[in-house]
Amino acid sequence: MSEFHRIPSKIINYNEMKIFKLLFALVVVSLIFSGCKYDFIVPEDVPDPDDPDAELVSYSQEIQPIFTNNCTSCHDSGGQRPDLTEGNSYSSINTTRYIDLDTPEESLILTRPHPSNTGSHPNYTEAQAATILLWINQGAQNN
Repeated sequence: MSEFHRIPSKIINYNEMKIFKLLFALVVVSLIFSGCKYDFIVPEDVPDPDDPDAELVSYSQEIQPIFTNNCTSCHDSGGQRPDLTEGNSYSSINTTRYIDLDTPEESLILTRPHPSNTGSHPNYTEAQAATILLWINQGAQNN
């Protein structure tokens, strides 16, 4: 007589399969969400450029860093005018071509890189533009 050898196998019942699928789905979902990262964006503090009681804007501490971070890759000594590098920028822009004290919002140093300008020129942020306008409204001092 021949004997049949049975290979032991585990038979998974319907409930165990349901639990397995649920656990698998939970693992996949947790992997997806654990890989997500959200960086909270802190809104910029935009100064009111028309505030007569605003603190005096410092050219060296507030305006020059804007130029250094946004403009000096092109507007440097020997580059495009005006030269906005530290030590040269104030004398380069202190003309009626760039600063209009009568109508500050029309100053070229503000309008060309203004956030609303859709040209190819790099733009200021809203806070940077407001700071520059406030500085011009305060007399565009070299302080």
